[in-house]
Amino acid sequence: MTSYEAIMRAVNPAFPPTGEQRLVIESDAPAILVVAGAGSGKTATMANRIAYHVARGAVRPDEVLGLTFTRKAAGELALRVESSLAAVRRAGLMPAAPEDGRARRSILERATVSTYNAFASDIAQAHGMLVGGDPSARLITEAERWQVMSDVVASFSVDPDVAGTASPARIVEVSLALAAGLIDNGLTVDRARDFFHREAAAFRRLAADRRRFSGMPEVSRDWSKIKDTSFSLQIACLPIVEAYFERKRSEGIVEFADQVATAAALVRAHPAIGRDIAARYRLVLLDEYQDTSVGQAEFLTSALAPEGMPGRSVCAVGDPNQAIYGWRGASSNALADFARRFGARLGGTTQLSLSTSFRSDRAILDAANAVASGLKAEGVEVKRLAARTGAGPGRVAEVRAESRDDSYRAVARRIREVTSEASAEGRQAEIAVLCRKRSYMDPMAESLRELGVPYEIVGGESLVMRPEILTVRAALGVAVNPARNDLLLRLLTLWGIGASDLRALHAWSVELARKQTERTGLDPRSEASLVEALADLPEGCRFTVPARERLTAVAAILERLRSCVHLPLDELIAHCVSILGLEVASAGSQRVKTSIDSFIALGRDYQDQHPGSGLAEFAAWLDMVDRHEHGGEGESGVDELPVDDVDVHPGVVQIMTVHAAKGLEWRDLVAVPELVEGQFAPRESGLSSWVSDAGIFPFPLRRDAAHLPAFRAADHEGKIEAGQAYHRFLREDLPEHESREARRLAYVAFTRPTEELLLAGYSRLNGRDVARSAFLEDVRRRTAAVPAAGAASGSPEESPAPGPPDPAAPGSAEGGSSPSSGPSLAPGCTPRGRDEQPGAVPDYSGRPLWPTDVLRVPSAARLAEGRDGRAGTRAESRADRAHAVRMLIAEKVEGAREHTRRRPYMTATEVVHMAEDPEGFLAQQRRPIPRRPSRAARTGTELHARIAEFYERPATLDVDAVLSAAEQPVDQDAVTREEERRMLGVFEASRWAALSPLAIEEGLAVVVGGRIVRCTVDAVFDTSAQPDLPDVTIVDWKTGRRPDAAGLASRELQLAIYRIAWAKAHGTPLQSVGACFVYLRDGGTLMAGDLDEQQIAARMDELSR
Repeated sequence: MTSYEAIMRAVNPAFPPTGEQRLVIESDAPAILVVAGAGSGKTATMANRIAYHVARGAVRPDEVLGLTFTRKAAGELALRVESSLAAVRRAGLMPAAPEDGRARRSILERATVSTYNAFASDIAQAHGMLVGGDPSARLITEAERWQVMSDVVASFSVDPDVAGTASPARIVEVSLALAAGLIDNGLTVDRARDFFHREAAAFRRLAADRRRFSGMPEVSRDWSKIKDTSFSLQIACLPIVEAYFERKRSEGIVEFADQVATAAALVRAHPAIGRDIAARYRLVLLDEYQDTSVGQAEFLTSALAPEGMPGRSVCAVGDPNQAIYGWRGASSNALADFARRFGARLGGTTQLSLSTSFRSDRAILDAANAVASGLKAEGVEVKRLAARTGAGPGRVAEVRAESRDDSYRAVARRIREVTSEASAEGRQAEIAVLCRKRSYMDPMAESLRELGVPYEIVGGESLVMRPEILTVRAALGVAVNPARNDLLLRLLTLWGIGASDLRALHAWSVELARKQTERTGLDPRSEASLVEALADLPEGCRFTVPARERLTAVAAILERLRSCVHLPLDELIAHCVSILGLEVASAGSQRVKTSIDSFIALGRDYQDQHPGSGLAEFAAWLDMVDRHEHGGEGESGVDELPVDDVDVHPGVVQIMTVHAAKGLEWRDLVAVPELVEGQFAPRESGLSSWVSDAGIFPFPLRRDAAHLPAFRAADHEGKIEAGQAYHRFLREDLPEHESREARRLAYVAFTRPTEELLLAGYSRLNGRDVARSAFLEDVRRRTAAVPAAGAASGSPEESPAPGPPDPAAPGSAEGGSSPSSGPSLAPGCTPRGRDEQPGAVPDYSGRPLWPTDVLRVPSAARLAEGRDGRAGTRAESRADRAHAVRMLIAEKVEGAREHTRRRPYMTATEVVHMAEDPEGFLAQQRRPIPRRPSRAARTGTELHARIAEFYERPATLDVDAVLSAAEQPVDQDAVTREEERRMLGVFEASRWAALSPLAIEEGLAVVVGGRIVRCTVDAVFDTSAQPDLPDVTIVDWKTGRRPDAAGLASRELQLAIYRIAWAKAHGTPLQSVGACFVYLRDGGTLMAGDLDEQQIAARMDELSR
């Protein structure tokens, strides 16, 4: 039998597993619980475990199942597993293939790696009809849930005496919460109805108790706030929930929760299905198990550990300190629950640990351990994180400014410093700002924007909420619904209509409405229409001349849009973009162009999925998406989060929620803002519960009720006893529960960086002193904090740190750093002299307008004289001057960037374009010209998709990879279907079709010569057994003609980038990676790309000059 040492040497000779990892890898216990701390190498350990047991002959690859939560994590695990098994094969350590043909083939098959939800969905689709499921049902999004429920509510008559004053939107919200709770917890509507009636009756009984809470004022105050309207509204919404369930059945639609519920019902009702699944998979890995809900755990137990089936091993890996999805039914008790459930089925549970962090340096681990010290996991031993061998000292620093705005500015200045330090080393910095709430993202982005630091908001800003898309939505919304004055105001503000002219327009709309009422004799409308006033502007001097011109232009735009609302949605959106002039306004902004293209595709997809729908339905759906799919503070989705495929992008500061950052790491710096009391801190007040908020599903009805704060009115006989119990629930139990959730979130945030953690806060807010977050105090108290130089006298939070003044922010200084031997908790910056708090603004202007004032040009005479026009005030004149200065600076910066032909990142295809035609590439960047769609492009796309399907992988082809004029036939040489079939036949007959791919259509990013280059490789094969090829070969499929010698030189650059990207991403020596073009017209293969990183960097530098 092959030894452990030999197998590990083959898999990764440079990094042998630790002692803890070896125990996990070798264990063959039936039920294994692995408590894996942040950054402890669990993915590599799981892949090595699979390789070890396969090499020993204990299981075949096709008997292995790995489950995790996101598609990205599943892809990474699958790649690690394939790479480890390929290494074992190359070393000749695979067990001998059996004689049986079927078993021989199974040796070559892959392990199954999937998401939890996809695993449940496959079972539900395969067997769902046994429990009344619809295998052809369509999965709907969160926004579609709201839309369907809104339709149900609109057609439903709700008794106002029961529902109280609840608005239709509130009824929709409560009904959806009830529906989700019933599905997730396996309850019937009748069971919920009985519960609510019992609780309502109990509260009425207790309310009749005349005894007073003598000497208990706080108890009395809390009890007096309980209203029975919460129960009344929930009871009134239950018939709506029943109608919603019926609507989903009749329309053949399901949501994520339905798939898990159907799969769970199947394995419960038909145990043979569970036995069949368990017989198929003898080695099971359950990743991120702390994020599973009780319902998922019950399903997994029935499907993977049926009673009376020994001979298998199920390993759950997780970290109770990272259980941050309590809002969807997961809890830190999931791991202890695994030990109980699977241990009972499989004969006991073995607990192991992974506690060495391979991610973070020592000071950061000290901070993480400090915040984790306040967490206790029931029934599970959790070790402190330990530093890896060779770990650096690390740095933990604090920004403690006087005001909130200064805190964000200090963070931005430190980010700029780290960015400059990395640039001096010839690389791009990896930096993130992790926010507890999405509302923190805008001030952080604004502070970075002030300093010219490139950033991206990840996940906090959905497509439909981006400024340029909000502008398009406003125009389309007014065109289809003239009553939307709120949307028109956005357009008018965009066109630079001043406050006085807006007042004049409103007065004119009121006058028009009054005249119409007098003329028709109908009741006056509740709100005058600004759109009608805009279409019929009065003569005279009500408006200034510039305002009249702009108002007339807006009216003309709306009239043009109304004349084409019958067009297909994608054409209508494109037409709207053209009419608004956004194509011109977005010149040079790839992000804006991408947003517009994505929005056009969104309209096309919506119409494809909703035949017969038009602009009105699309606009209503967008409003639902805006409000309910990405608009709240929490995350949504049962299996996949809104941010599923986040990657770390060097050179760009990534701003995201802590939830979205889970599983990621940044080398240089992670900043965590708002670490002050009442923000990112333990929650002690202002908490809602199911007793007072009908939108919260009752804790007593949840499957994990044993781990949640408990209160039930029906459990108490008298009012005094019930009041005291409710007071404890509201003031002690619930805050403790919510504070633990927040502490786990802080732990996740603090464990993301490698070298530096920046903890930010401030001392005053809204004129009041504000204390540090308890999480930050834990770090200060439990680590060997060293005051920054110059802070020895005076309190740290008030003493300014020394250092050169920042020219970008006069009057302020950033906190200094301590010696590198320990963490630095130093003062952040001196006060600016006043708190700059954002004031309240109307909803339509609460988001950035884009493009900024498309028509207003500062008037020199007006600026000189400082006069008020009716189109604006002196404040507006100053704004014009400031805007002009900003635009000139931005124009100069943009011009410099264009001159040097540098961007935050490039694609490999753009590198080829730059090499083939430098001047043409620059012209295309300055003024992009859309390419005419070609038959060749479509052929390339379709063939790539067919090849991906051949390997049972999804195609993610970057279409511009097949648009090179040098390689593709022109349109009049259209490729026939017969030629397409012939090219596919060439592929199927090639050596590549018989090889096992390591990756298909995989996106990669690499830093070459200080530039970020992104690419998508068509296919990567394990060619270690091919004598004429290196261990790994990257293949780029080509449907066009072979290039000439000049074209080959530029294409070789593309393959060279692919080789380096793969080698760096997977730790493979560059000499072991080859690359080639495969020409599907003639089956020819052209090996190329034999350049090293220095040669590529030199070539790109030459092209950039």
